Amino acid sequence: MSTGREAKSRPRKAEHPSEDPAPCSTEFFEELRLRYRPKKVGVLLVAESRPAGGTFFYAGNSNLVRYTEQAFRMAYGVDAMTMPAFLEGFRASGCYLEDLCAEPVNHIEKHALRRAEWKRSIDYLSQRIAKASPLAILPIHKGSELFVKEAALKAGRLDLLRPAIPFPSMGNHPRYIAALSLLIQELREAAILPAYFSQSGATI
Repeated sequence: MSTGREAKSRPRKAEHPSEDPAPCSTEFFEELRLRYRPKKVGVLLVAESRPAGGTFFYAGNSNLVRYTEQAFRMAYGVDAMTMPAFLEGFRASGCYLEDLCAEPVNHIEKHALRRAEWKRSIDYLSQRIAKASPLAILPIHKGSELFVKEAALKAGRLDLLRPAIPFPSMGNHPRYIAALSLLIQELREAAILPAYFSQSGATI
């Protein structure tokens, strides 16, 4: 028979991955990413890497996904969403997030070592860009922009590359939200993104 203490300490099963910390394995994160892959990728956002701390965009628990949700709200004029609802709408809109590096690199303090990881990841990202075959590529980390450009060139998709916007860290989140919101508006006008954003995952 379980004691009250044992019952209290027993971990609660999450209804959605964002409710509990995600296991820190590449396989887990990639499986989670694939759950939200659109049938047709319209906009491919490219970050530097998933965070070293164990949070993840597609787990709905990172700063990046929170500020991205705010940018979409601003651009589409919709109310605040739960993260599962936003991620479903993000997918249904044809948006997908990839990372330049397959493993976390944001904890690497020495710039030369971090830059070496970016360079080493060009082929990895190039293959992912080619497979996604997006209509627009949006780097969301200015420091690694050159390497995303090299990957896009190698994939034969350089003409789809947009200028990088600042990553929403170190107080840059207002600039990120404003820049991404503006790009969303432009992509809507170009019919690359849908005219409306639906939390249910259905777009018009």
